[in-house]
Amino acid sequence: MRRTDNGTQPTPARAGRSSEDGLLQSCPSTSLIDHGIAIADSRRDGIVDHVTARRLAIWFAARPQEPDFARSLVRFVDTGAISPELKTQLRIRGRSPDRPDQPQAARLLEYCRARGKDIGWVGRNFGAACDQIDRADLMLADMQERALHGRSNPAPSPEADSPPIIALAQANPDSRTVSLILDEATASTALFAIAAHADEREAHVREVERYGQTLPEDSYGRRNRQAIAIRETRIAARLRAVERAYRTAIERDAIFSSPEPARACRSSEHAADKEMELE
Repeated sequence: MRRTDNGTQPTPARAGRSSEDGLLQSCPSTSLIDHGIAIADSRRDGIVDHVTARRLAIWFAARPQEPDFARSLVRFVDTGAISPELKTQLRIRGRSPDRPDQPQAARLLEYCRARGKDIGWVGRNFGAACDQIDRADLMLADMQERALHGRSNPAPSPEADSPPIIALAQANPDSRTVSLILDEATASTALFAIAAHADEREAHVREVERYGQTLPEDSYGRRNRQAIAIRETRIAARLRAVERAYRTAIERDAIFSSPEPARACRSSEHAADKEMELE
């Protein structure tokens, strides 16, 4: 086992230390872990999802662990990769009914077994994406708690010079959907970029189609341009769908929030018609 310069064993890794020099998120709320386990139990296989498995790993990493086990936990939290040491330590803990962490170890071990041979990285941004989901879930849980007890939202800090940036995302593997929570300014900026990108894609489609028309019928070059145009059109359609959904939501809010001007406008139109009849 690796030893330090003074001959003692390395200090067991704790939550808050990453595999490199960053920091792990603080230990997630047990209510979030319980919620993820409850969702898993409602399904036939009973296997927790990636996010809940990562929360369980952070729960373990927040407690003193053997160095090898701690490193394997941190690696899983960062990337989703499952090491042999991680499975071995979870197996030892999961088979010891008198250990206080036996239920958590058994649950995380079931997840690791369900992954089968797919034990590599879930994604390079796995940790960052899960952190955003954790923040979004905590925010929603806090809002629900306040609504349940009739408490108002905390007052904003008087030192705040501008509204905070809110950019949260949550993925649902079952429905293969992603939900975004953005503040108004960030959403407006994002939609501007989406609309501009859609313009570029549509311009590329027109350019490819024009060039494809100059190529011989049934040639590889023409078929290739047609395939490119179809792909680009599909991407542009997705971008435009996001833009339309955003503008529909904004326009609906504007209509519902300002009924008085609409009535005033109708009244002025009615008055104008009346004057024309008198003439």
